[in-house]
Amino acid sequence: MNETKPNLVIPEKLLFPSNPIQLASALTGKTVVYHNAKASSVTPDKVRVFKVRGVEDVFTSEASGAKCVTVSVNDIDDGGSVKYRTLHIDGIQSAN
Repeated sequence: MNETKPNLVIPEKLLFPSNPIQLASALTGKTVVYHNAKASSVTPDKVRVFKVRGVEDVFTSEASGAKCVTVSVNDIDDGGSVKYRTLHIDGIQSAN
């Protein structure tokens, strides 16, 4: 007997809350692994690691429609130097 099982589509769980205040709280103090859209001048691949010191702004990009955050970070890949970065939420692979 050949049983076929239905194809189930399980919705992806959102990694981050949609509420800007909750999103800022979820990222602050976390170490974030981020996938750059463009090549990085600091790492050979497009993956970067930042320690988020604080979230300055949460917004939607007018150009791409992507949800973004402007953050103050310690750039782990660059000796821990303090920088400001704009990150696309979809590029954040993890925040621990």
